[in-house]
Amino acid sequence: MIRLFVLVSFLIMSSGIGFCSIVSNIDKREIELTTRFDGSKILVFGALTETNNDPTLVIELVGPKQDMTIRKKSKVWGIWVKKDYAKFKKVPSFYQINSTNLISDKRQEITNRKLEKYFFSKLKNAETTSQKKVDKKEYFSELIRLNKEKNNIRLFETKISILQEKLFFSTIELPQKIFPGEYKVIISTLDENNEVINSSSEIVKVSKTGIQKFLSFNAANNSTLYGIFSVMLALFLGFSAAQIFRLLKI
Repeated sequence: MIRLFVLVSFLIMSSGIGFCSIVSNIDKREIELTTRFDGSKILVFGALTETNNDPTLVIELVGPKQDMTIRKKSKVWGIWVKKDYAKFKKVPSFYQINSTNLISDKRQEITNRKLEKYFFSKLKNAETTSQKKVDKKEYFSELIRLNKEKNNIRLFETKISILQEKLFFSTIELPQKIFPGEYKVIISTLDENNEVINSSSEIVKVSKTGIQKFLSFNAANNSTLYGIFSVMLALFLGFSAAQIFRLLKI
């Protein structure tokens, strides 16, 4: 991996990349979710053209989209139930952003913009049993909190290293529990107003293998076969456990 980074870096610097602001690459494009999968790391590296305004460099990883429903307790006939809810459509199942060294104010501004773009703007409808007006920000805050608890949102936990004011590299860590699908790596340079100057992107495909792939596919596309297989598997495991316990008693 280190040799690959050095080779690409040498080719980039020796070629004079005046036609492109960002040249980027990643060390892996496919990740398999096996029963022993305990997380993975992706190395992102590349080079920038020389610039006079010292732009901010950010690297994002946006996971496959999913719908999420956030529910809130409300009192109905003296009983607390989760009846109020808000639905978020097509939010990333995983989101991470890294950057070069930034002051806290600028980092917070970028955070607010990114979370608004990928999460808050995806709130499509909300309902409440009370007479109070729906507080969208309250549901949004709860969505972010839950994702952070599950380690599905990581904000500026890893810095981007810059070499010779031109080469850069950083690592993106994927947790153990992730969704299969396409993960998009976005490398961008931002101006002093945090507006995108240039960007490039790479795709990482995460897929299940073996029995996990079989179960996932049939659960989504062949519910009858999935149900029959689940029942047979449960009967087999139950019978096997009974036989083992019987032998142990002997």
